[in-house]
Amino acid sequence: MSRLWTVVALLLTQLPALAKLEVKNVQPAYGPLGPARANDDVYPLDEYHVRYQVTGIKPDKDGKADLEIGVKLTNADGKAVYDPKPTARQFALSLGGDAVQTAGFVTFSEKAPPGEYKLTVSVKDRTSGEAAGFERKLTLKPVDFRIVALRFFHDAEAKLPSATTLAAGETLHYQFRAIGFDTRPKRVGLVMRAIVLDAEGKDIGARPLEVRADVTDPDKAAGSRRATFGGLVALHRPGDFKLRIAVEDTVGKKTTTVEVPLKVLAP
Repeated sequence: MSRLWTVVALLLTQLPALAKLEVKNVQPAYGPLGPARANDDVYPLDEYHVRYQVTGIKPDKDGKADLEIGVKLTNADGKAVYDPKPTARQFALSLGGDAVQTAGFVTFSEKAPPGEYKLTVSVKDRTSGEAAGFERKLTLKPVDFRIVALRFFHDAEAKLPSATTLAAGETLHYQFRAIGFDTRPKRVGLVMRAIVLDAEGKDIGARPLEVRADVTDPDKAAGSRRATFGGLVALHRPGDFKLRIAVEDTVGKKTTTVEVPLKVLAP
């Protein structure tokens, strides 16, 4: 009898453990696929994107991941300022395994009060019934002259999100907003300059892209709160680079800058 129980115990210890639903690799970023953000500070009219990996998923009868994802944003008083109904999402598990990569974002309005906010993301596996999630503490700063809502795309129509690691021969498109520029003299003067540098931030002889946005109509200038810019980078050779985007406020005599890594792979 003791030998029988020993065999049963051995068989039980050799059974594979079922993976528990977990959320891993949480990373704030510029868009769902873009480079990581340096911190959790945001500004009015900004977009806070966060990507993450859900592991331990039990496939449904069709072999897909069937998840329910909820997003909630609360202020410092614990009051919900954004709390939509959770969304059901299905993911094809074409590569097998029990994990999927996904992302979400929240947008801060122009009139959102500065202060501390908490972002709560919940994930439920509708097949297994298990749930997981994570929280992030965000700091909404007062309006300042900044580049916000920076995102990257494969296409000029800004429909296909892109990473900043691409193959030689592709084209990288980007869009962003400038906020907090001076409108007191009832005119707006903005100049965007974008240039590609080497990985150390040194000049490589690339020609910069320059775009002007001037508003001379007093009524339109007084009501201006944002300016939307866009551009592209032709990735014609492999290498490691930096994309530096700067916007100059020629009226307020100030400049705001952001740099992101750019990696071009040999096809």
